[in-house]
Amino acid sequence: MTHSKDQVRQAVRDRYARAATESTSCCGPSCCGGADTGTATSEAVGYTAAELAQLPADADLGLGCGNPTAVASLLEGQTVLDLGSGGGIDCFLAAKQVGPTGKVIGVDMTPEMIARARANAAKGGYDNVEFRLGEIEALPVADATVDVIISNCVLNLSPEKGRVLAEAHRVLKPGGRLVISDMVSDREVPAVLQGNLDAVAACLPVHRTRYLDELRRAGFADARISSERPYPADYILADAGVRTFLDDHPEEQADLEAFAGSIGGATLEARRPA
Repeated sequence: MTHSKDQVRQAVRDRYARAATESTSCCGPSCCGGADTGTATSEAVGYTAAELAQLPADADLGLGCGNPTAVASLLEGQTVLDLGSGGGIDCFLAAKQVGPTGKVIGVDMTPEMIARARANAAKGGYDNVEFRLGEIEALPVADATVDVIISNCVLNLSPEKGRVLAEAHRVLKPGGRLVISDMVSDREVPAVLQGNLDAVAACLPVHRTRYLDELRRAGFADARISSERPYPADYILADAGVRTFLDDHPEEQADLEAFAGSIGGATLEARRPA
């Protein structure tokens, strides 16, 4: 079954609204299985305990598949944009790195996430962070105003990745960099998952080659996967919809296990030519 772009966006918005208001992890027991808390999930994908300890208590929802701020080499005074900022975890880590003369902008399409992130910023005293409601396919950000774009397990959710990357290219300054964590695989997503709207709105990877091609088509240079770690297969296989399907179609178990085992949490980097 093919879902419309609007159906996908609404499903994603609904899922992350629940995550914002119920404090459940996208890749925790409520959707993809895995760890029991946001902190455990975040540590599993690359955050350190020291990084997490410095955050406001409600900032870490365990929604990521990597830690882009750890490799973005942010500098004091830079302007950073986070695509799909969620509860604010990466924005707050970036804010520490760019300092009081820098600025961090988080964009998210879910009002509940924006409200949560703004409350976290107020509690943590993050005066150099702001959160804007908007879709990453049409960023509420002016042309050529951003030094570095980060994102964490968000672009895989967009039904129009080309538009997202074109927008990212537009708002970056010449020479600006894109450093994103996302889920990738060298296998196509099985039809059963493509046809499951809950799965589409959760944790599905993008083909590695296709992802890099999309970056180049958007005008980025030096597009590459700079690092990758295996993504926990159980997070996919424990999804309630997947489990229900496998109960009815046990013959699909091997294929879905092979697909889940092929997924990596990758760091993708590129730059807008100067």
